[in-house]
Amino acid sequence: MTNKVKPVSFVPRFFGAFGQFFKYMASGDYAARCQTVGQGEQFAFEVEPKVITEEVEVIREIEVAAPVLDTVNADGAHQLLQLLQQEARFIDFIQESIDDYSDADVGAASRQIHAGCAKVLKQHFTIDVVSSAVVNTATENSRVEVPSGYDAKQIKLEGRVEGDGPYSGTLIHPGWKVTETRLPKVTNTESLNILAPAEIEV
Repeated sequence: MTNKVKPVSFVPRFFGAFGQFFKYMASGDYAARCQTVGQGEQFAFEVEPKVITEEVEVIREIEVAAPVLDTVNADGAHQLLQLLQQEARFIDFIQESIDDYSDADVGAASRQIHAGCAKVLKQHFTIDVVSSAVVNTATENSRVEVPSGYDAKQIKLEGRVEGDGPYSGTLIHPGWKVTETRLPKVTNTESLNILAPAEIEV
């Protein structure tokens, strides 16, 4: 709701005109303001307020808490590191600084390590895409449909997530999960923390 300027009666206008005349002549700024009013410009309190409406996108971030383990069995982790060291000399490569090596030397070593690591994974694990129902045989950068009520542990939605689904998006990465583990069975776990024995030639 706007305010209105109240009209001034004749007598106050008559006497006020003399004062306004001298004020008009003395101040160029005041004269400019009077001209603006004379051209029909409204005062700020006379102008109807402008209501601006804007649609705001609601972005919902889904956070999945990391699993909390009450106890940790390190034997399986030590056994896997042993296998990676045996087949790919993985620990040697990680523990050694490669700053002084050329890219060509690092690339050549990486091929051998890649082959050894791949051998360990194929022999001792069966790995599949994390959600075959959604990803199935889709390739990266292809369009896929994610149903409502999807498992947030298996599928991570990136970007602007609105509503409850279903969702349509571009497959960035299929994800991986272990469906079978075939690590060798051991009876004595006392030395599993020895990833590789010291080698001495005599």
